[in-house]
Amino acid sequence: MITVVDLGNYNVKAMNSLTAKSIFKSNISRDYESYPDAFKHIKIDGEYTYFEKGPFSMEYIKTKKDYTAQLMYAIASLNEAEDEIKTNLTLLLPISEIQEKHKYIDEIKGKTFNCSVKLKTKINKNITIEDVMVLPEGYVIYFKLGEKYKTSSIVIVDIGGRTTNLVAMVNGEPKVLKTLKIGALDFYAKIRELHADKEYNLEDIERLIKEGKVVVTDKQIAQFANDILNQIKQHIKLEHYEHVLFAGGGAIIIEKIIKDILPDNCEIVDEPLESNMEGAMEASKMAWNE
Repeated sequence: MITVVDLGNYNVKAMNSLTAKSIFKSNISRDYESYPDAFKHIKIDGEYTYFEKGPFSMEYIKTKKDYTAQLMYAIASLNEAEDEIKTNLTLLLPISEIQEKHKYIDEIKGKTFNCSVKLKTKINKNITIEDVMVLPEGYVIYFKLGEKYKTSSIVIVDIGGRTTNLVAMVNGEPKVLKTLKIGALDFYAKIRELHADKEYNLEDIERLIKEGKVVVTDKQIAQFANDILNQIKQHIKLEHYEHVLFAGGGAIIIEKIIKDILPDNCEIVDEPLESNMEGAMEASKMAWNE
């Protein structure tokens, strides 16, 4: 079995080669809870980690984060009924961090993790990571694209939680691979600042927008898009490429801008939140001959 886990700064996305998928917010809490089973959690080495509560990590460098609990919970959520799980694992890193991939590989390859997981029910699991591959975010989206993109000049703009990966390719050959320090959390942080008197938590802003308690204007969305485009312009000119594909959760925020205002060569990929994960699965199947 192959499992792909995208440990995003805003969302954790996971899928396996049996077609199971799981997506949950990246914020966690390790604060004491008198009744742990009321919350989604994992217990490893006696420590509880609770999911979708607490603050988001604002650390840019993914390999500096304590990721084990999120990773094991993601794998467990794909295999709810199984207590023994063995899998090959593909992880993702921003392009600027891919040289640090050995940190992931050295820490988890060939190891078994014993944990107690509370999903719909609580179950003890042994999760064995047989082999590990680490691929660059943004670039892996190429593997899920159709031939009309693969045989042309394309730009992939992968807007994540803390960073945006910028990939330019011509006939499948990379020309530009960059990581920009801007993402969806920057947008939500600005919205929170505009409502500072309400003392909202950053992790609640998206929900408050959906509920209509916080109103976001077209101008604010356009400013976020413009901030991203200004950083892109430092590296490439989008008009020089046949296709410009926007992906990642941040692309959903500026979807209207992409469709209505940007040039005709700009579009948003199908299922932008899952695009890295799906591309990585295609690449993993080729690498492990599945």
